[in-house]
This record gives sequence, C-alpha cells and structure tokens, in this order.
Amino acid sequence: MSAKLWGSGLHPLVEAFTVGEDFLLDKQLLPYDLEASKAHAIMLESINVISKEELDTLKEGLDRILSLWKENKFDILPSQEDCHTAIEQFLTENYGEVGKKIHTGRSRNDQSLVMIRLFMKASLKEILTNLEALIETWDAKQSSLSEVLMPGYTHMQRAMPTTVGRWLNTFECALKDSLFTIRATLSLIDQNPLGSAAGFGIANLQLDRAVTTKELGFASIQGNPMYCGFSRGYFENIVLQALSQPMIIFSRFAADMMMFTQQETNYFALPDEYVTGSSIMPQKKNYDLFEIMRGNGKVFASCQMQIQEIIQGLGCGYHRDLQLTKKPFLQGVALVKDTIDLLLAVVPEIIVKEDSLRLAMSPHLYATEDVYKLVAQGITFREAYKQVKEKFFSVQQ
Repeated sequence: MSAKLWGSGLHPLVEAFTVGEDFLLDKQLLPYDLEASKAHAIMLESINVISKEELDTLKEGLDRILSLWKENKFDILPSQEDCHTAIEQFLTENYGEVGKKIHTGRSRNDQSLVMIRLFMKASLKEILTNLEALIETWDAKQSSLSEVLMPGYTHMQRAMPTTVGRWLNTFECALKDSLFTIRATLSLIDQNPLGSAAGFGIANLQLDRAVTTKELGFASIQGNPMYCGFSRGYFENIVLQALSQPMIIFSRFAADMMMFTQQETNYFALPDEYVTGSSIMPQKKNYDLFEIMRGNGKVFASCQMQIQEIIQGLGCGYHRDLQLTKKPFLQGVALVKDTIDLLLAVVPEIIVKEDSLRLAMSPHLYATEDVYKLVAQGITFREAYKQVKEKFFSVQQ
C-alpha cells in the first residue's frame, strides 16, 4: 500500500513538485517519529481509545520498523510523501485494524513538529557535549603555549606582540560564551507540541498531553495549539541562530589558520594527513580543510537565512512552505556537528613553528611600548606618539 492518507488521484508532476525531497529527508528523522508515535499510543491507551493489547501490538510494530530502519530496510516511497504515512501504512498492512488507530488525536502537522522538536533537542545536547569537549581541547593546547610570542594583527598587518596561547584562548573564550546562547535555546524549545493536531487541538477528544510530555522527556507542554503550528520553522530559525555563534567562531579561526600556515608566515602547520596536494604541483601542501571550514560558515548562514526568508510574512496556521525549512535545517545542524568533530581532531595536532615566530617578532611590533616608555618619563601621550612615529618612518626611509 502506498496511497496517501488524504486520498489519491494527484497528477504525477504535482506529486513530484510538492513532495520534493521530503520522503528522503524523513529517513534521517524517522526514529524520532517512532519515539513520538510510541508515546502517543501510550497516551491513547491511558484515555481508553485503544486497549492494552492494542498498545502492545503497536509497540511491537514500531520497534520492528526501527529495526528495519537500522538495517536500511525500511523504505519511504515518494507516493507516501513522508515517514508519517509510511509508518501508519506499515502498521496497518502488518498488524491490521490497530494500525488505523495510531493517527487518532493527531495530524501530520504535530507529528512533524514533535519529530523535529525531538531531533532539535537531541542535536543541541550532542552539540553542547562536543563543544564542551572542544573547549577543553582548546584549553589544553593554549595553556602549553602561553609564553610563545607571536605578532598580533590588525587590518591584516602586524600590530603588537601577543602570544600563541592568547591567540588560541580568544577562540576558547568565544566558544564558552556561545554555550550560554545554545543552552538558553535548548531550554526555550523544550516544549511538547504533540496533541496540537493541525493547530487547533481536538475539540471532542480529551487528549492527555501530560502523558506524552512525560514519556518524551519534554520540560513542558506547548499549550496554545496555534502557537505549536506557528513554531514550525520559527523554532528551527532560533536554533540555527544560536548555532551560528560557533560557526562564526570556526570560520574566523579558519581564516587565521589559512594566513598563518601560508609560506609567507609559516607560523603553524598540520601533519601531512590533514593536508591535501596538487595534481600538477608536486611541492604543494594545501590546507583545504580550513578553506572548506570558512566556506561552510557562509553555507550555514545561507541555511539559516533560507528558513528565515521562508517563514517571513507567513500568516498564522500551517502553510506548505514550511516543509521547505526541513532541508536547510538538517543541513545546518549537520555542518555544525561535522565541524566540531573535525576540530576535535585538528586542534591538538597544530604544530607551532617557533623559529618562524621568533623571526616575525620584528622591532616595529614594540613601537607602542616605546611610546609608553616616553609617557612614563613625563612626556604627553600625543607628543610621545609623534616622536616614535617620526623615528620609525625616518628609519624606514
């Protein structure tokens, strides 16, 4: 069976156009739909819509789907549109009439909402754990380099002395601050939308949303069913806005690493397993990973902006446009996870070229210090600044 839950007879071009990649994207999200469906079935049994035996049957069926999914043997067909339909039809085909009861009290709207919400929670928790590990990794690296001098830069020009440790610690401090935003976002989205149905609740069926909230581990019920529908896309945008903070930090670190690993500076390097080569120039060692990391910062920003632009100006209630937020959301989250995983491996492997750094510590880096030596002698700052500047440029000429 692969008929749509709402009917049939749709023109093939319209079907392909409206379904898009949704049936493929749902393969990634299916475990969360199964988790929510099991909680929903438990709730239906608690309000006597299904029997204990029917609940056990549904649990068995949902567990079977999960096992098939793990073996890559559970298919979602384009004609089914999404995993919600595929699950219901599998249960009906394999377990009979009880499969037709699983949708009681819900819509594909709140199915999608709770599925994505569970994915959000799991992803943010994983990202927080890995970011904390990355911060520890960064701290271990920078603390061993706190006395190694290097030029500090402004406007891409050498400016004043700093240390490798302080430079690395800059990114560590920024990542620590990003945790506050991500944790706050996790707290904000920790609301259960299941039971809101199509955004208006179910007037003549008293669902016990507290049951599914407890079963799924949500902190609270998202009370207003219309706000549940409104939060589709809106919460995705908030999550990616929070995750933009580490992605901005990573892209700026990548920019620095590209500058400091080039032959003109040669401050840092990575082992050969982290660099690529050229098909024509045998001498090349290319730090492609940092170029891709910098580029992915922009790709991530485009994912967040896609979602924001899609929801911008939409009225209250469900709109099919919201389906289009799924792909950029999944892509954005994956980019964050992948970048953290890469940096966990790369940061400990950074090779510091101390000879190159010593050569780079030229006298002009200390010009500002020379100004303040004169200030300490009682000369005004502006006069001291002028004297040092004239001396420096007369030597340069």
